[in-house]
Amino acid sequence: MEDPGTATTKERPLIDAAQQVRHLKERGVRFELTDEREAERFLRESNFFFKVKAFAKCFSRYTNPGSERFGSYINLDFAHLAELTRLDHHLRETVLSLTLDIEHYMKVELNRMIMDAGDDPYELMASFFDSERERKVRVLEKRVDLCSIRSKAPVVRSLSGDLATSDARSVISALASLLHLASDALGGIDPDHTERSLAGLGGSSYTRGLVEKYGDPGHMAVWSYLELASFGGVISLYKYYVFERRAMKDEEEVKGLLFPTKALRNAAAHNGNMLSTLSSKLRKPVGSISRMAVEELGIDRELVSLTKRAPIIHDFTALALCYMHLVKSEDARGDAAEKLRALRRRFTAHRDYFSKQGELKNGLAMLSEVMDRAAGRLSLP
Repeated sequence: MEDPGTATTKERPLIDAAQQVRHLKERGVRFELTDEREAERFLRESNFFFKVKAFAKCFSRYTNPGSERFGSYINLDFAHLAELTRLDHHLRETVLSLTLDIEHYMKVELNRMIMDAGDDPYELMASFFDSERERKVRVLEKRVDLCSIRSKAPVVRSLSGDLATSDARSVISALASLLHLASDALGGIDPDHTERSLAGLGGSSYTRGLVEKYGDPGHMAVWSYLELASFGGVISLYKYYVFERRAMKDEEEVKGLLFPTKALRNAAAHNGNMLSTLSSKLRKPVGSISRMAVEELGIDRELVSLTKRAPIIHDFTALALCYMHLVKSEDARGDAAEKLRALRRRFTAHRDYFSKQGELKNGLAMLSEVMDRAAGRLSLP
């Protein structure tokens, strides 16, 4: 059996559900709580192998090379994997629901502040677009490798020549190559992304009319932008208006919560595995999240320390805190509290499954605690 700590990119054959079950058995996965036939049905009708197997990394393996069980999982039943996929599904649904509320009430708050301040809605957007462009240019000035970019000049000249041909395929290929060169050179950062992203909405039946009538970035009102922008775009405007233009220091704590909230929302929207990151190590935690979890949620410091280690704990805690700060509607807060309580009940229904996996058990306990404490705070008048 291969070293469990060794990454591999070798090609693997497509195997059917019965073979997938046999593969898991060879890796030490048991089929006691869920029998093999039921597992096969689950892998055919409810989920798929690659997604289910990803949760196995949350479980320990035998690491002694001299052991016959080297590389096999310890105390892992297929039912444990299936349960994590179900919990992940419920978590995604709740994350999407809460972030939709955050996005809506962030727009409401922006609209209210702008009205109260009497800002020019067109000048504000022009200033915002300029600020976003300048911010990205400053980032690029620190990152771009000018020598590497200059070395591509002969390739660019050659591709530019292809644009003059009469063959459409050659022109398309040249443009695509130039686009890739530019994207690679700029690290995927487009200084004009905010405006360009709006133009791309013209192909949708739900936004085409708005784009055609109000979508010119050169003359756009703030209310049009709020209707068209993505969650990330709304966050960018919020950060610009609240922290840069208005310099509202009393809202500074929210600033550090926005990116983790967006990252979690994007993972949920793309149906990504989230709980599998309980075994991952966070690269750059936002320090204020752990402090706010203690001060505002009243969570034990030992559990809170997990916000600095696992991405899902860090980001979900940020989401709960972000909701508490930005969503003021009592009805919305009450509904969110009920959803969080229901999610916690689901998370604790089979917690005995994970009692022998310390890191996983503690991670799920912390998430459940965040759900419980946030629900309690949101229920207060």
